[in-house]
Amino acid sequence: MDAAESEAHKLRASSVSVYVNVMLLSIKIVVGVLTGSLGILAEVAHSLLDLAASGFAYLGIKSASLPPDEEHLYGHEKYEPLSSLIQTALLGITCIWIFYEAGVRLLQGFEIKTGNILYYGIAVMAVAIFVDTLTSRFLFKNAKEYQSTALEADAYHFSTDMYSSTAVLIGLVASRLGFQIVDPIAAILVALVMLSTSIKLGRSSISILVDGAPPKEIIEKIKKVIMETADIVSYHDLRARQVGGSIFVDVSIHVSPDLSLDDAHKIADKLEIELRNKIPNVKEFIIHIEPEVISSTG
Repeated sequence: MDAAESEAHKLRASSVSVYVNVMLLSIKIVVGVLTGSLGILAEVAHSLLDLAASGFAYLGIKSASLPPDEEHLYGHEKYEPLSSLIQTALLGITCIWIFYEAGVRLLQGFEIKTGNILYYGIAVMAVAIFVDTLTSRFLFKNAKEYQSTALEADAYHFSTDMYSSTAVLIGLVASRLGFQIVDPIAAILVALVMLSTSIKLGRSSISILVDGAPPKEIIEKIKKVIMETADIVSYHDLRARQVGGSIFVDVSIHVSPDLSLDDAHKIADKLEIELRNKIPNVKEFIIHIEPEVISSTG
C-alpha cells in the first residue's frame, strides 16, 4: 500500500470518528439537560471534547500527508503528534471543570430528576457504551495498521468514553434507587479516567515531537536487517527517531575495503530496500559507508 492510499484510509477512519461523536453528543446533550445529571453532563463535555479531538485528528492526518516543501524539507508528519498533544490539553481542561462541578454539588447539594426521563438517560448511556466500544476497536485497528498517532489518540478518547459511560450508567441506576450522591462520584471517576488517558497521550506525543526513539523492538528489527544484509561486515552509530508514523534511520555500515565505490553504493541501496520491505514504517535513511579495518598481526 502506497503513502497516498494509507493517508486516504486514515482520513476515512478519522471521518467515522467525527460522525459518531456528533451523534453521541447530540443525544447526550438532550438527556443531560432534561435529567440534570452531572454524570451525563460530564459525558456531554467529554463528547464535545472528543468531537474537537476528532477534528484535530482529521486536520493532523491531512496536514501530515502534505509533501515536503521549501519550509518543511523533512515533510509535515509531526502535525499528527501535535494534534494528539492538543487533544491531551483539551482532556486536562475538561477534567478540571468536572472536578470543580462535582465538588460544588457534593458541598451544596443537588437533585436529579427521576421518572421516565431517567430511564431514557440509562438507555442512552447503554447505547453510548456499545457505540464507543465498536468505534474504539475500529480506530485502534486502523491506528496500528497505518501507524497513526492521531488515530491512536482518537481511539483512546473512545475507550475512555466506554469506561466513563459505564461509571455514569452506574450513577444513574443508583440515582433511580435513591442514592443520588453516586452521580457526582461517577463524574469524578470519569474525570480520573480522562486525566490518566491525557497523561499517557501527552507523554507519547511529546516523545515524538522531541525526536524520541522508536520502540526497542523496532530497533532490534533494524539491527537484524542490517546484519542479515549480504556484504555488510559490521555497523556502528545506529540511530533512529520517530517522526509521526514514520521512522528515520541513521547508521554507518562497514564493507570490504576491496569493493569499488559503485559496489559499496549498491550494498547501501540493498539495505534500504530490505529495511523498507521488512519494516514498512521506516521511511528515511542516512547510510554512511566505511571500509572495514583489517587488523594485521606480526
